[in-house]
Amino acid sequence: MAGARVRAVAVTLVPLVLLLAVTSAQHLAAASHGQRGHQGFITPIGVMLQGANRGLITALIAVGIALIYRTNNIINFAAAELGLVPATLTVLLVVDHGWPYYPTLLVGLASAVLMGVVVEFLFVRRFFSAPRLILTVATLGIQQVLLSVVFLLITGLASNTSHPLPSPFHGSFEIGLTVFRGDDIAILIVAPVVLGAIGLFLRFSAFGKAIRAAAERADRAWTLGIPVRRLQSLVWALATVLSFVGVMLYAHNSGGLPRGSPLGPEVLLLALAAAVIGRFDHIPTVVVTSVGLGILNASILYDWPDPIQRDFGLALIVIIGVLLVRQHRDTRVKAGTVSTWDSTREVRPIPPELRDEPAVRWTRIGLMVAAGAIVVALPFFVAPSSVTLATTIGIYSIVGVSLVVLTGWAGQVSLGHLSLMALGAAAAGTVTSRYHWDLSLALVVGAVVGALAMVAVGLPAIRAGGLALGITTLALTLGVPYLLNSNLAPWFLKDRLPNFTGQATKFRPKLFGSLSVDDNTAYYFLVVVVLLLAIGMARGLRSTRAGRAMIGIRENDRAASSFGIGSRGPYVTALVTSGLLAGIAGALSVEQSRQFFIGDFEFFKGLGVFSMVVVGGLGSIGGAIVGAVYFRGIAYFVPADVQWLRFLTTGFGLLIVLMLLPGGLGASAGDLRDSALRWYARRRGIRVPSLLADTRVVSAEPAVPAAPAPEAPAGEVMVRP
Repeated sequence: MAGARVRAVAVTLVPLVLLLAVTSAQHLAAASHGQRGHQGFITPIGVMLQGANRGLITALIAVGIALIYRTNNIINFAAAELGLVPATLTVLLVVDHGWPYYPTLLVGLASAVLMGVVVEFLFVRRFFSAPRLILTVATLGIQQVLLSVVFLLITGLASNTSHPLPSPFHGSFEIGLTVFRGDDIAILIVAPVVLGAIGLFLRFSAFGKAIRAAAERADRAWTLGIPVRRLQSLVWALATVLSFVGVMLYAHNSGGLPRGSPLGPEVLLLALAAAVIGRFDHIPTVVVTSVGLGILNASILYDWPDPIQRDFGLALIVIIGVLLVRQHRDTRVKAGTVSTWDSTREVRPIPPELRDEPAVRWTRIGLMVAAGAIVVALPFFVAPSSVTLATTIGIYSIVGVSLVVLTGWAGQVSLGHLSLMALGAAAAGTVTSRYHWDLSLALVVGAVVGALAMVAVGLPAIRAGGLALGITTLALTLGVPYLLNSNLAPWFLKDRLPNFTGQATKFRPKLFGSLSVDDNTAYYFLVVVVLLLAIGMARGLRSTRAGRAMIGIRENDRAASSFGIGSRGPYVTALVTSGLLAGIAGALSVEQSRQFFIGDFEFFKGLGVFSMVVVGGLGSIGGAIVGAVYFRGIAYFVPADVQWLRFLTTGFGLLIVLMLLPGGLGASAGDLRDSALRWYARRRGIRVPSLLADTRVVSAEPAVPAAPAPEAPAGEVMVRP
């Protein structure tokens, strides 16, 4: 056992040492170009200790993520927000209302325990038997709901008076030029004590042993009399307390909590990366990884004080770290990702027995004509702002189609798909605004850039296994702004994109040299045509051998390989197709707004796009379009300054759909259609086996009663055969 733990820590330390070598090489490169303002090439010890401090804060949240993963087999994207709600309450009561610090801290601790129990009881318990992907995505909805609670607390409790947030400890010391004050000392003392207490509790207490048993096999633990659901409430309470302590230490270290926005994306990203690199299994490994990532992040901050450069360095650290630590095929991470795809339900085609029925055929034609008429007539009967909204929905529908191909069919989760949109938008916008290329060529450029970026990031991540692709694409969202404005950018973007971002082109370029799409209505029809082509491309891919291979590998890659189906070809096809469509969507987006704004592709919006596709249905192209209508409609109609309402509507909408319609809106629409077809077949006396396979079949033929046994004559014995 001890040897296994040593190997686990070593597996984590090796990538961290390599990452430190990478950052040292970046130091030397920056110094050689005269870009460094500090003396020396090695990060000072004091700066590294500051990084270790922030790493301890990350460790608190990452350990909470690992605990919930070991218990529920899900990734908790609401890990930071669980502690943010009670921490915001505590800070507001102390800073705005002058409550005494330590009694208020106890109030915040009690509210953290209550918050964890309530979230588990109201939301998580409702998905106890649901596929794990559904519950993982539900945590995105929980995150949105908790953020709305945070903004409501700020709105209701904020005041004009302000008191300083007192430091838990007094005194200071210096290491080199770095001064460590009471808030820094608090992290060095409180975080190790809390982490050690959690470790001892899990190792030696009866609850800890039961939690570990339930994490291994929940069904077997249930049969042995272990209260699994009660233990899950305890785990969520522990994770919330860990997050609360981490966020409070973050508030002390950062001078307070942000009041106009959620915590920075680096908090969640570093915690997720530490948990994934530590493989969720060994908590000391997760802690060591968190501290190492904190040191590396401090080294980046020391070298690159600019926020864009800092985010790129953080993204580079996370991507390299996640890709270097490959997940074993038999770990919980791999098992969890394989078992999630029960939730991917594709809408079945109309059975051949009913396809040529006149009523069915004319109903299909009528619905298609009605939908086409609505799409064609829409821009002529609504306001110009509604035309812009419909165009935006069409663009995000293309992104939804790309995620259906990659996530719904190939089974690979991409959480930062907007980074591909950003790359395609930057490339297409540059060639049209600076080089005056035709719009058709700009769409091709955006498609090529998106496909190449997806393959470059996706292939190594798929080889690493587990959730590597999701984490790397999420990290790429942070790195794209620097990538587009540095010497790493492609040749056609160098020294041009910064000027382009500050200017709006007056006219859109023509399509095919002669077709003008400068009018919003014409551009709307262009987006509709591209969306139809994207749907046709996806449907065509699904009907090919590569498409069928994607589904087989998604369901069971080992069984697929036993039939001679290799995974590399289908994965490359899915990556290229998905990246191509995302790049085209980015090109259409930048030409619609006529300028490039990186805020349109930020970190949390990428998570929202993934939620959009899950709400619509991962296996349904039509569902992805419906999801785009819902999410973009909320973003349009809910005022941007009422952030709590936007978070509340998106979060509760996501949770309600997942609770009531776990297959998504698309699968539910397919169920309604199948019910109507089943009714029609029953009325016409048509037997359709594919429609009866998922229902209880009752024979239409009356049962033939058994013939009565003949009576034996008197005095004789009847012998039955």
